[in-house]
Amino acid sequence: MTRARSLAIVNPAAGKGIGAKLVPTLAADLGESGLSVDVVTTPAPGEAARLASLAVEDGYEQVIAVGGDGTAMEVANGLVGTDTALALYPIGSGNDFSRALGYPRERKRVGAFIASARARRIDVGECNGRIFLNAAGVGIDGYVAERVLAASRIVGPTLGYLVGALVGIATYRPRQMRITIDGEVREGPHMMVAACNGTHFGSGMRVAPDAKLDDGVFDIIVGGDLGRWASLVALAKIYRGTHVDGKTILAIRGTSLDVDLPRELTMQADGEAERTNGLRIRIRPRALTVLAR
Repeated sequence: MTRARSLAIVNPAAGKGIGAKLVPTLAADLGESGLSVDVVTTPAPGEAARLASLAVEDGYEQVIAVGGDGTAMEVANGLVGTDTALALYPIGSGNDFSRALGYPRERKRVGAFIASARARRIDVGECNGRIFLNAAGVGIDGYVAERVLAASRIVGPTLGYLVGALVGIATYRPRQMRITIDGEVREGPHMMVAACNGTHFGSGMRVAPDAKLDDGVFDIIVGGDLGRWASLVALAKIYRGTHVDGKTILAIRGTSLDVDLPRELTMQADGEAERTNGLRIRIRPRALTVLAR
């Protein structure tokens, strides 16, 4: 049986430099599982999408994103709407999307997983013209994403998420937002709003426990005017997925989310943070092929 041609796109900075260390042996390591793999590295941030698009033109049947959720998001931007499948080699700090697809945490098992995985079509989100896989939002989640990057440099990625969340809750206050979900408007101070395609973000936070990757809708989580104590309680509950109470924290299913802000705030898409004065988010049903369990 002919082996599928695969291109591994490696983020050399992922995993505090683990990506760069993997490059010399990655093709041979994955070859032990029967995979035929060529390997390239991303020369700069944002280049993975271009490399993935070129892989489609060159006839590769699958592209392996070697990095974290941000790398997977970049590669997906080059594959969306094609038949070329996205596979993952998770070495990032959060790896929430790989968790949703059932990938093993141990790197030595990833090759065998990819070799035996099945192709499935999933939804993706589009936020301000860019594809995301897992979740995108604005408010405390974007603010925390900034704090996590800073904390992870000091205490490591796992503890960095918790430290970043605690620092964020201690210093962030709800901000004025105009939120439109499928035409229905909510206006006032909000702690956060996030359109979730997957169940987890923030390295294991079960923010949208009922979300499904292929149901054609987002689970949109809206946090209202929460104080610090209520935010701490919600943080304790979010890892179990019991934070949605129908009052201060809502879960609304929808296909579109617009957020208008009176001034710039930090947003996040698949854990990548940037400043914005508004979000335009839409679902793209079954627009991406992935390899999953």
